[in-house]
Amino acid sequence: MTEGKKLPVNYLTVESLRSIHQVVASRWEEEGEPIPPFESASEANLDALIKLPQSSYFSEEQYPTLESKAAIIFYTLNKKHLFTNGNKRMSVMCLSVFLLLNGRTLTVRPEELTEKAIWLAKTSHNHDFQEIKAGLEAWIKENTAPYQIS
Repeated sequence: MTEGKKLPVNYLTVESLRSIHQVVASRWEEEGEPIPPFESASEANLDALIKLPQSSYFSEEQYPTLESKAAIIFYTLNKKHLFTNGNKRMSVMCLSVFLLLNGRTLTVRPEELTEKAIWLAKTSHNHDFQEIKAGLEAWIKENTAPYQIS
């Protein structure tokens, strides 16, 4: 992001979540690991996921950087179990799509991204949320590069 000039952020929508879910579900159905239908997630949880990266508290953005917004999307999908199965896979895809929508791409190997999703899922709820979020933000910042859609 350009210093001093904040670019507009493109956020995930219910429609984009539905599209991502459809791709993930069809891909993993082929592998014999079905993901529950999109409609099985509560509308309130989906709405919260969409609004969380956009939230403000006393006129201050709760997640002011692209990396912090990406981190909370990844964290929320991974840890809050919006679906009964496939949350790690959805968190990886939503993180990737959110970054692409905003002109960034992850530069890590797929195996590293999988390892990060598994690590996050196994992280105890007793760990400090702020510490985990800061670690995810730093990891995302270190492992993204500009992506130009042609």
